[in-house]
Amino acid sequence: MSFRRRPFPEVLDNLLTSITQGVSAETHPFPPPGATAPPYGHTLQQPPVAEIQSVYGQRDGQSVLFRQGSDYALEAGRTLVWLEGAQLPDPGTLLEVNYYPQAALPVLTDIYTGSVVRTLSESVALEIARLYAQLEQVYDSGFVDTARDRALDHVVALLGIERVRGGFATGLLELTRAANSRGAINIPAGTRVITADGSVEYETTETVQLAPDQTTVRVPIRDLEPNDPLPADALTTLVVPLAGIASVTNPAPTAIATRSETDAELRSRTKNFLYGSQRATLGALQQAVASQGLTAEIEELTDALGLRRLRITPLVDTLPPDQYQRLHNALEAARPAGIPFDIAGVSPPVPLVVSLRLTTASGLLEQDLRGIQRTLQQQLTDYFAKLSSAEAGSLNRLIGLALAINGVEDVRILSVVRTDTQATVMPDPTSGQLATAGFPVRLGSLAIADPNLPTRLTVRVSHPDASAPADLPAIEAAVRGAIATLNDLNASETLPDSERLLAYGRLLAVVPLPNHVALALPATAPAVPDISPYQVQFVITQVSQLSQVLTQASDPAYPLTPFERLSLDSVERIPEATDG
Repeated sequence: MSFRRRPFPEVLDNLLTSITQGVSAETHPFPPPGATAPPYGHTLQQPPVAEIQSVYGQRDGQSVLFRQGSDYALEAGRTLVWLEGAQLPDPGTLLEVNYYPQAALPVLTDIYTGSVVRTLSESVALEIARLYAQLEQVYDSGFVDTARDRALDHVVALLGIERVRGGFATGLLELTRAANSRGAINIPAGTRVITADGSVEYETTETVQLAPDQTTVRVPIRDLEPNDPLPADALTTLVVPLAGIASVTNPAPTAIATRSETDAELRSRTKNFLYGSQRATLGALQQAVASQGLTAEIEELTDALGLRRLRITPLVDTLPPDQYQRLHNALEAARPAGIPFDIAGVSPPVPLVVSLRLTTASGLLEQDLRGIQRTLQQQLTDYFAKLSSAEAGSLNRLIGLALAINGVEDVRILSVVRTDTQATVMPDPTSGQLATAGFPVRLGSLAIADPNLPTRLTVRVSHPDASAPADLPAIEAAVRGAIATLNDLNASETLPDSERLLAYGRLLAVVPLPNHVALALPATAPAVPDISPYQVQFVITQVSQLSQVLTQASDPAYPLTPFERLSLDSVERIPEATDG
């Protein structure tokens, strides 16, 4: 059932049309029965029609008067036709047409402003419109989203929920992330927390999220009963543990508040109660899995006897016994009655290596550029973590996540590769899809090339022979020249992958030492010469602050992302060990 409020002009049109022997408020569904595409037409019930007086309906949830000649027209004296480019009514709603049949013979015709008929009609229409407004208020008062004040109190009372009145203690609750937990953690409004002895219980009044890079978050709380305020660090136990939350506390004493719970706060608490009280639905099972900080594939199976059961496959690398038991208990409470389930081992997500090139706005500070990359990494991590194993990843979605970040002007996905097989999952970039359907995935690593934020290279040299010290300025000049050459080469997608590898021997070849003649940058790593007693180290530091140190030929080479730029941070002397 739905309700549409009729404003005063519509009610008056209906009255005047009826008084003058016209057809008033003839209803037609939109779209017409059987119509699947424009043009739409409605056959009027009393043809032939002389003229259409007005058409009222609903658009974007509001009552609206449609325009004759712009939105609709009368065709063949019997059909109301919607024109091309018209503002159409909302699908699934009713429109009401006022019109005059050619056979109409009105007795009263003086309906102009100031006439007796018009004045009486306006008075009646005003009262009817006022009744419609009251009925709209009554209708809205029956729903959580639209009820207000006492009406909202009556609606939520059906669920056993009451508005928290003024005079209750309020404060702040601090929640701390557990070690080794990952991803965003949602703390819904209505989360309960108690004192150590369980004598006092508070609940959160807002929904907050602990971001992936956050360790703590604070949220307002209030007492559920008129108790005395509590001292700091008194609320330390969650009634229902939240996955990923190690500890909770109130960092400051609570205090008596005079303000009652607002309508918005009461609605939020009620919706969270309804969501959390779901049972025997797919959403309830998914919520049970999510409450343990996991994602899982949920399948409904039917055996040869026609008996149904559920198979739950957590998408994790391992599932410790204690976490398995918590997941089993949560699913047991949420499953449909009579439908057994199995937790069928685990399905480890396949890590993906995503390489992309960012174009960021010029003039941004370095910390802003680093913040852009951190934000993008968090968003891509969340996207792949929530991607169903039956769903193909979307390149457009990845690009959209990047472009939505303030400061990003353009983005280009260079490659997406599985780490287990080294196979690409971006076989055809023009399709806009990743070949990830059929197996769970997660973001393994993200390689970002941003010309405004290069990767830093630090060269560290020891020169123990005092009679022949290493020439640090000469080393710096040689390395800068090699970096310039390397950046020019890497600014192309056609460069072979072997030439993007920064191996120890390749970098050492360009370093001049008293016992080593510097060479031009080789395409691949040559044999490493004996440079003792000297030592050379190369420290490559990415934007994410992760560093890779190359000290000998056996160290793994650093792979450059296409278009990734290097810059020389410094050439330093390695401190010599001294006898103590």
